[in-house]
Amino acid sequence: MRIREADGLTVSTVREALDSRASDPDIAAYAAANDWVILSSDDDFFDIPGAFGHRQYNQRGEPAVGDVLTAIRRIRDAYDNHCEIVEVVPDGWV
Repeated sequence: MRIREADGLTVSTVREALDSRASDPDIAAYAAANDWVILSSDDDFFDIPGAFGHRQYNQRGEPAVGDVLTAIRRIRDAYDNHCEIVEVVPDGWV
């Protein structure tokens, strides 16, 4: 299963929503304006101020897609406000 096919999650890529050349601050602004959470392996998002959620995917552990989806759902359910999310997956969530 791919993340895009998961029930209850809306998934888009930067290329689909914006432009492949969009800067990290542009991506963060788009996420904040649309109440989306960014899933990225790029830890630069931790340094961008603003009200948007961010989950960093740590590829070194190479968890299965199902485990990542479980982590995403657990993180989603743990926060009242998705803009407050700043987590690393898997890092204890799987």
